[in-house]
Amino acid sequence: MSGQIARTRAEFDAWLSTHRPRSAVIAVRAEPLDRRAVLARVASLTGAQRDDAYVTLLLERRPVEDTPAFVEATREPLRRWATLVDGLLAGEGAFARWRTRLLFEGKTTSRFDLRLYVVGEGALGEATADETVEALATWARAAFPLRLLDPVAPPKR
Repeated sequence: MSGQIARTRAEFDAWLSTHRPRSAVIAVRAEPLDRRAVLARVASLTGAQRDDAYVTLLLERRPVEDTPAFVEATREPLRRWATLVDGLLAGEGAFARWRTRLLFEGKTTSRFDLRLYVVGEGALGEATADETVEALATWARAAFPLRLLDPVAPPKR
């Protein structure tokens, strides 16, 4: 690992360590993804902070390391994650890549332990949620081999 990659990972790991209290395991390897349990955890993390904007970061516990899978800023984490979990479980269209990466083929069973960070803007110090997402995405692209999953637009109403 080059020096620059090591420094970038150290910055990323420091952010994770700082915000770990605002995270929860939402899926356990080889167990079915439980929509209600995921949303209960998101609601708990969101309700404890009561902010106007949030950073959500999904990590996969892979055999060698925790790998960032998805990062996004949102004003409504519970509504957003309801859409994302429903899409992941359906695995169609824009969510096909999500399903392939996170769930065992043809099942709703998680391939990895999944940890979700839900960090309110108030806990970010001087940075906004959008600025933090940009920093996290930059670190993820620079220091990890797997591409982040693309944000999927919520359905139009």
